Amino acid sequence: MPMVTIIYVMANLAYFAVVPKMEMMSNAAVAAVFGDRLFAGWSWLIPVFVALSTFGGVNGVLFTSARLFATGAQEGHMPGFFTLFHVDKQTPIPSLIFTCFFSLLMLTTSNVFDLINYFSQTLWISVGASVVGMLWLRRAKPDMPRPIKVNLIIPYLFLIAIGFLVFIPAITSPKDTAIGLAILLSGVPVYYICVKWKGKPECYHAFSGCLLRFMQKLCACNYVDSSEKLSN
Repeated sequence: MPMVTIIYVMANLAYFAVVPKMEMMSNAAVAAVFGDRLFAGWSWLIPVFVALSTFGGVNGVLFTSARLFATGAQEGHMPGFFTLFHVDKQTPIPSLIFTCFFSLLMLTTSNVFDLINYFSQTLWISVGASVVGMLWLRRAKPDMPRPIKVNLIIPYLFLIAIGFLVFIPAITSPKDTAIGLAILLSGVPVYYICVKWKGKPECYHAFSGCLLRFMQKLCACNYVDSSEKLSN
């Protein structure tokens, strides 16, 4: 992590050293301008490496996001549909299908910058809420086992950075912030209907059971609860 941080900081310093301020502000593809100035005929390597970096980022997101859905379902925070894992590969296939569906849905927008704004707002609000939750657990349950424990200065500094990333765009682009919050809050009714509501009608349980069995047969998956998953 320190190595990646140093590389990113040095890359940004290189941009400022090579590209003038006005040209940087007027050009959306700063890395391309940097490549033209510094590498001339080899500038085509910049978009290639940017694409490889994007591919690596997407690969990491696919690994993490699908398992976040599965873990949330195992803890009872999401529908049990997401607790299905492939019997041999231990891959949460229904979670991957869900992630793929919403990824394709996001691609229907024609303005990628709006999409980035919506995603950023939702991401950083969620991350900030998670950090606040962990700080609360540190105080409310100090004896809870913690495999990783850091000095409290680090999460507080992180929260300050998150505050800038959330509140400054909220002031400059309130519409995008409101849409991002609406996307985030759209999960609340799903949680209360599918998870929190205990007195569901029999037709709901019948449909849910049929869907679960169908996905088990289609994807060669099996239900894995939290204790089984942790023991593996």
